[in-house]
Amino acid sequence: MWPSNVICKVLTFLFCFAVHARSTPEKSPMWNETWTDRLKQDLFVKYDKFSRPMQHYNTTVVSFDIAILYVDVDEFKSSVTINGWASHAWMDEKLKWDPFKYGNLQHIHVGNHEVWQPDIMLYHSGTASTIEHYGDTGCIIYHDGRVLWVPPAQYVGLCELDLHLWPFDTQICTMTFGSWTYHGEQIDMRLSESKMTEEEELLVKNAEWKLMDLTKTRKVVSYACCPDPYINLNFKMTLKRNSTLYCSILLMPAAAIVFLVLVTFWLPPQSEMKINIAASTILIISVFLTYFGFKVPLTANPPLIVYFFSGCLCLETISLILATVVINITKRTFCKPLPRNIRLCLLSWPGKLLGLSDLISVIESRRPIPSQELRGKLTEESTTNSTSNISDDGDRQNMISPTKNITQLEWILAGTAVDRIAFVLFCLILATLAIVCIS
Repeated sequence: MWPSNVICKVLTFLFCFAVHARSTPEKSPMWNETWTDRLKQDLFVKYDKFSRPMQHYNTTVVSFDIAILYVDVDEFKSSVTINGWASHAWMDEKLKWDPFKYGNLQHIHVGNHEVWQPDIMLYHSGTASTIEHYGDTGCIIYHDGRVLWVPPAQYVGLCELDLHLWPFDTQICTMTFGSWTYHGEQIDMRLSESKMTEEEELLVKNAEWKLMDLTKTRKVVSYACCPDPYINLNFKMTLKRNSTLYCSILLMPAAAIVFLVLVTFWLPPQSEMKINIAASTILIISVFLTYFGFKVPLTANPPLIVYFFSGCLCLETISLILATVVINITKRTFCKPLPRNIRLCLLSWPGKLLGLSDLISVIESRRPIPSQELRGKLTEESTTNSTSNISDDGDRQNMISPTKNITQLEWILAGTAVDRIAFVLFCLILATLAIVCIS
């Protein structure tokens, strides 16, 4: 038998415990834990994201690919910019789990800063940034350790541009990707066997550039500094410039400039309009050359079209000089006659070959020159009588009255011959320039 005092103490303790338990509320959990929470706690409790998730003697295989969305070229910086989706896939042995132990959870989503990532870089990058060209997107981890990371990315790569045929050029640029610190025995880079999606449907067309072809190759490279080989993935792009608009902006004005260069030689030799046309054409060509300076970088090998416009500028300057000389020798009354050898040459078959038969017949017959016969060659307005007065107008100054002596007519013949010979030479030079630029 227990003593009565002991029984009283036990009953008192049980009563106090019951009262205290009744007065104390039940504690509810701080948050509703899910299988994903429990799995992440177990996976990342001792996970080191800066350590390669394989033994040092094993190789991590990384599948890499880019779905190109947009391509642009900067001629002044000699660079090409790519916007797209960069697909990374690799195995992380430290991120495996048994789905049956975690509610049959097959995969989880984590932030890209929570797991190890391969340091894949763009060689010959046009920017100083490292991995910052990737967007801040999450990764997908599968129960077998596979990690998939597809961030949006922007790459700016250096490219050696050939602007010799600008604006009808086609550029070939190669972007090389590889691990920056791991050699081929540590990280083995491979091209993805399956495409993420149809790239042609995702590609946003550039108004100026068109992606004609994309070739992806894998290459093993050995450097002199390091004995171990490195794996490179090369993306070779063929880009063609859309030159449809440039045909209207450059080719049509070029044809008009050629016409203006040649038309001055068919004006009457005494017409001062030749100087006005030549000076205006020089100004137009100078404006186009200034435009090329803003559109094309000042390289050591300028485009052919710049050579063409520069050649037209030189020819038009020579044309201006010839026009000044021809006007000077045809409008002055020379006391000294034309040299005999030149006169005989112009009055024979060379002059007729140059289309000077009308002037030759007038000089040989020594008769007054009807104004109607020289309407297209020496005058721009016809006269109604043989003694009409000549005004200060540039066109009416070119009219030849019967009072003009035969010596001045011979000098007019010589000036017209100079124009015709220059016309033939300029045609040959311009044709040569056009053929060189087109080819």
